[in-house]
Amino acid sequence: MADERVFLIAWLKPKPGKEDEMAELLGGMCAPSRAEEGCIFYNLYRSTDEAGAFHFIECWKSQAALDAHREEPHYKVFREKLPDLLAEPVGVKFLEAVDSTMG
Repeated sequence: MADERVFLIAWLKPKPGKEDEMAELLGGMCAPSRAEEGCIFYNLYRSTDEAGAFHFIECWKSQAALDAHREEPHYKVFREKLPDLLAEPVGVKFLEAVDSTMG
């Protein structure tokens, strides 16, 4: 059976002066997202080489689980607030596990 897990990295760069608001908004996504049935892991990082940038590294049980995540109330509130904080569009890369200890 094929591996249905969905791995992704998302990066977000806040407008200057919006770093703290961005950190609060992103941090508020972690606990409710991790509590979703389809979440395997959902981790937030702050970049050490790009000032103010944040990265999510996520794994979902399937595309359906990721789609369900995007319909959750906390995700919708996040998407409503996000545009006012972003310096550039959110970047997302989908990954295929080759050799991973995470998930």
